[in-house]
Amino acid sequence: MGNTKTGNLDDITTLILRFRKSLEITPEGHADMPVQLNNLGYFLHLLFSRTGDLRDLTEAISMHRRSLDLTSEGEERIPIWLNNLGLSLDLLFSRTGDLRDLTEAISMQRKALDLTPKGHAIIPTRLDNLSSSLHSLFNRTGDLHSLTEAISMSRKALEITPEGHPSMPRRLSNLGYFLYLLCRRTGNLRDLTEAISMQRKSLDLAAEGHAHIPMWLNNLGSSLLSLFQRTGDLRDLTEAISIERKAVGLTPEGHASRPIRLNNLACSLDSLFRRTGNLNDLTEAVLLRRKAVEDTPEGHPDMAIQLNNLGYSLDALFNRTGGLHILTEAISMQRISLDLTPEGHVSMPMRLNNLCLSLLSLFRCTGNMRDLTEVISIRRKVLEIAPEGHADMPVWLDNLSSSLDELFRLTGNLRDLTEAISIRRKVLEIAPEGHANMHGWLHNLSFSLELLFIHTGDLRDLTESISIRRKALEIAPKGHVGTLTSLNHLGISLEYLFRRTGDLRDLTEAISSYQSSAVYPSGSPQERLTAARNWTALLNRSSPPSPAILSAFDTSIYLITLTATLEQTMENRYRQLQFNSGVTLEAASAALMLNRVDKALEWLEQGRCLVWGQLNSLRTPLDDLRNWNAQLSARIVQVSKGLEAAGSYSTQTTWTEMSLSEKRSLAEQAQDNLNLARQWDKLLEEVRVIPGFESFLKPVPCTTLLQHLPDSGPVIVINIDTRRCDAIALLPGRDQPLHIPLPDFSLELCNQYRVGLTAQLQSFHLRYRGESALLASEYVDDGRGIRPVSLREKDGETVIRKILRGLWEKLVTPILQRLELSKVDPSSERTLPRIWWCPTGPLSFLPIHAAGIYGNASSESLMDYAISSYIPTVAALTSRVKNIQSINKESTGVFMVSQPKVDGASPIPGTTTEVRAIYEVVTAVKMRAKMLEETDITAAGCLDIMEKYSIVHLACHGSQNTKDPLKSRFLFHDGSLELGTIVQRSLKNADLAFLSACQTSTGADDLPDEAVHLAAGMLAAGYRRVVATMWSIGNRDAPAVATDFYQYLLDHRSSVIEDGLDSHFSAHALHHATKQLRLRLDDNSDQSLLTWIPYVHFGY
Repeated sequence: MGNTKTGNLDDITTLILRFRKSLEITPEGHADMPVQLNNLGYFLHLLFSRTGDLRDLTEAISMHRRSLDLTSEGEERIPIWLNNLGLSLDLLFSRTGDLRDLTEAISMQRKALDLTPKGHAIIPTRLDNLSSSLHSLFNRTGDLHSLTEAISMSRKALEITPEGHPSMPRRLSNLGYFLYLLCRRTGNLRDLTEAISMQRKSLDLAAEGHAHIPMWLNNLGSSLLSLFQRTGDLRDLTEAISIERKAVGLTPEGHASRPIRLNNLACSLDSLFRRTGNLNDLTEAVLLRRKAVEDTPEGHPDMAIQLNNLGYSLDALFNRTGGLHILTEAISMQRISLDLTPEGHVSMPMRLNNLCLSLLSLFRCTGNMRDLTEVISIRRKVLEIAPEGHADMPVWLDNLSSSLDELFRLTGNLRDLTEAISIRRKVLEIAPEGHANMHGWLHNLSFSLELLFIHTGDLRDLTESISIRRKALEIAPKGHVGTLTSLNHLGISLEYLFRRTGDLRDLTEAISSYQSSAVYPSGSPQERLTAARNWTALLNRSSPPSPAILSAFDTSIYLITLTATLEQTMENRYRQLQFNSGVTLEAASAALMLNRVDKALEWLEQGRCLVWGQLNSLRTPLDDLRNWNAQLSARIVQVSKGLEAAGSYSTQTTWTEMSLSEKRSLAEQAQDNLNLARQWDKLLEEVRVIPGFESFLKPVPCTTLLQHLPDSGPVIVINIDTRRCDAIALLPGRDQPLHIPLPDFSLELCNQYRVGLTAQLQSFHLRYRGESALLASEYVDDGRGIRPVSLREKDGETVIRKILRGLWEKLVTPILQRLELSKVDPSSERTLPRIWWCPTGPLSFLPIHAAGIYGNASSESLMDYAISSYIPTVAALTSRVKNIQSINKESTGVFMVSQPKVDGASPIPGTTTEVRAIYEVVTAVKMRAKMLEETDITAAGCLDIMEKYSIVHLACHGSQNTKDPLKSRFLFHDGSLELGTIVQRSLKNADLAFLSACQTSTGADDLPDEAVHLAAGMLAAGYRRVVATMWSIGNRDAPAVATDFYQYLLDHRSSVIEDGLDSHFSAHALHHATKQLRLRLDDNSDQSLLTWIPYVHFGY
């Protein structure tokens, strides 16, 4: 009949064909007809077990029923036919979940057993089959009697099975699985220990290549996971994962049992993540669970558990990485799972509980009271329907308490908190001694008592909270991820205690607890950063702060970099960084108070512009490394390209519109990105052991930054913090940075200026180029509009002038005086020095380059002293100075684009005038140039041509996306040219980008130190220098500014450059063009100021 023990699909199919032919030639009423029908039904049953095609099973049951119908009463083979029908009905139930099928299956199997003569060799098999169906009944209804009867019958089958019998492994495994379920229900550890023993023995006895080995491995893995969850021994979990991977590996694609085995492996990986905090384990679990859902047939009873478990892991992923769409999907999966779960199902409490976990995450994210109310209602229902004495009862009770804690924090109703504490005390009473989660339940009770102390001020509650939390830390398994949370909260409690008692020992221990949590070797970087911020806050209370704060801030800055690592998309990285805005500036302020200007500079470099810095790291020239180890260099290039593509990946399809397969594809990509990031880290370690490469791609130390400064002027970094404001000047030739305190400037004043400037810009409608912005040279009083009103202070000075005066007197002048920079007479031949400004915080939104006193007739401003440029970081400048690359002669030239009319935006006819004027200027000296207008150029075509020109001039609408900077774009008639698309190109000869569009250098309010704007993005894309605008520019003035700019570059071309422009003088050219614009405006009115101020220069 073929080797069915191997489960070979071809053998089964061949036998089915043979029996069909046999039936065709068997006459109706022939004595062999029942046998033929039974045999065909048996192999159709086997075929369904392999393929999951319900038609095969339905036909198998039909064959078995016909076989019984044709068999005479008393026929000795009736027990066989009954048993086989029972087995197929049991399998049908597992596929459809229809309890009637299972009830009939049990009835058939009981009858078959009753009709089998005592002592018959088949009895152990019949007992085994009936026990399996009784186990299914328990799984569906939770009826403990069904499970205990299954165990009893399974034991009896084993007792009468001869030693060495081929069915011994299967019966041992089955009994082990039933005992595992019994422990899951009752919590009796002896049952689980016996289960594992049985399952190990089963595998020891199994014949090599037996078709059931994957199932038996899977069952042993489930038992080991359960043992880990009870005892916390990581070795059990490690073995479970190893065994489950083997089970999945032995299960072919398309096998009906593959989804549940994928799910079980995912369960163990999920548990490993919750123990160690390793994100790689969670992303793999999510990927496996998506695959399991995708491979589970529509209508299969396992779909409910697959969806619920996927939601459970997605909730964990949301809590670790963020992304509301992830949480929304988790809740959706869990609600669908519950819709598919029949009333009274044994897993209903667990699935309801998992939904609550996600709803509670949603409440914590949105603060919507309805979500919390639903959570509490569902959790009370869980306790009502859960069987008395269920092993998970402590978990469900504790979860209800967590919800009541949240309700108390929202409403302040003490009854909710009192109930939470009462329930948590009950949890500790009923939880088994030595349970792996005991430390977590102690931690939660401690947290509730801490809340009670905060509400009532009763010191006894606080001391009990601290005592319980100490005990939780004592019994927590080594390396458990929950320890870092407990340590942080112990620090919080001890800080409360210190405030009440003044005992310095409590303060010292609080600091130690925060420190231990911050440097804990595992867990979420964001949680560790929370502890680090508590640590620094406590040390920062004294003035000056303790020198120990340097170590605390070192940890904080390092952890900030870990919250936004390379495996994440840029969008996710920026979202993570929003939570930590300001930490770096606070750190620098503390370092400056301790006279550690070098440390302040290093932190400002390390903790700001992280995402652009990562992109620059991936593009680091590798000439020296290539000379040392070409193979290693090539591997770095390969991985860096993969990470760059991964970070800039985006999709046009919204999450809700994606199919399951598309979401799985994204999950696979996330896993690949994580693996690439791990490879990158290992490659860096490999490089750094090479002599001379010890600091390869490490944060640049202060001494190195000072070695590669430009010769033509200082670099000024300005730190803005609540406690103080300071400038750090980096001067060529000096081996130490110069600290310049700014006592008259403050964060509060800076914010006032920012608000005032925003209000004034709004009053002039200065946002988009082409909008009805009334600039100085464009104002016509034709009575058709409202004349802009210049907002004035009480002293009569306009807001704009007051802001520029404040920047001049309180910020710029102290710096110029300390640097001994004097005003340059315009009539002299003396060249103005350059200043590279690197502002931080809200100062990034203010026009430092225009600081000055602007009277009605005369003025004094920074423009009289120096030529200003901006840089996102010092390293962004010094890397250009260090790695000067010549431009390919064939690429030298200017490429100009104008897009005066695009859908959804106002017309900007001035762009046509602008590029034609530039084209006329540059072609007059026979310089290589290309001009394309309107429909002559597409967004995609623009990018292709940009690769062939060193200078690009984009006269068009620009749109910034502060949530996902790579989606910031330039608008074309046929769509848009996104920054992410530009970044992915290799623009080796990119030199200068002139962005004659609106708001190309305006950052994001919630990410002021990440340079989230088009200008910085173009620097990251490879351009050495960028001309951009802080707000919209006038249609009439823009062409003249651009023409003056390019004419200056032409007039100051180096003699070695024949057919191109030397954009090295681009800052000078913009300074000149701006001065010419000011001369044409001929006054210092607000309209005039707002006309020339927006032009800014970025880069070298």
